Amino acid sequence: MRLVVLGADGLFGTTLVRVADGDPRVSAVVAAGRADADVTRPGGVERLLRQEHPDVVVNAASITSADRCEAEPELAYQVNAVGAGRVARACTDVGARCVVLSTDIVFDGTKGESYDETDTPHPVLTCGVSKVAGEFETLRAGPRHLVVRTSALFGPAPRSPRARHGFVDRILRRAAVGERPRVVDNVVISPTYAVDLSLMLLELLRATPHGGIFHLVNIGAANWYELACAAVSVAGLAATPYRSPDPDGYAVAPRPPSTPLRSVRVPPSVRRLNRPWADALRCYVQEYARPAPSDLSLPLVKE
Repeated sequence: MRLVVLGADGLFGTTLVRVADGDPRVSAVVAAGRADADVTRPGGVERLLRQEHPDVVVNAASITSADRCEAEPELAYQVNAVGAGRVARACTDVGARCVVLSTDIVFDGTKGESYDETDTPHPVLTCGVSKVAGEFETLRAGPRHLVVRTSALFGPAPRSPRARHGFVDRILRRAAVGERPRVVDNVVISPTYAVDLSLMLLELLRATPHGGIFHLVNIGAANWYELACAAVSVAGLAATPYRSPDPDGYAVAPRPPSTPLRSVRVPPSVRRLNRPWADALRCYVQEYARPAPSDLSLPLVKE
């Protein structure tokens, strides 16, 4: 399988490239950042795909910060919706499958339990609205294209210094210097390790010849405060976060209250690769993410 990863400078793209590079099912991996193929500009993605002849393109090029999407709604729409459609159509033109990464924020958080793939999206934030539009554009571009929704990613640092570190890394960086950030306890999500997501996605591509929507997250749910406390505890740091309804620099746009995900569609071979989020977090923090106060450059070792 020849694989092109768009958005390869970000947290998930960086991890997927490294995991795929060690997967015997993947014959070649092309890591394309924004400078290589800007999804908002016609022509760039199309040229790249004609040049590389991929079997699969994973589109991880998106704006996932809810706050930024609220501040720059036109940009969010151009990247998450128009750009996703452009990538999907370019994939169809060269005979490649397209996978677009989406988010739990496509739901409004009022269900009262985990959302699965049969639930109808009802976004309340610009990020969710733009991602739903991108999902639609991707699926209508080809019958074998996939939408993969995930949630609350943590994992090794993105290769681009301009890309955002994950929530867990930001908490650990502050705790390592004795800071106790305020973290919300009223927003429930499905914390997911980027390495596990990468492994599950590659297996999903092998095991599922058809397209559609799939949820890929680690098992279980937590609120952001519980996730922060778990990370600090595993890292052996003393600066426990404060529980607060008002976050400390992590959320301006009000989040849907409860958007954990689960899957009713992924095949058994994908389920076998999954594990509880707390186990995945422990693996990540203990092995790769013990931050020094001055450095949070985290290596990736394939599981």
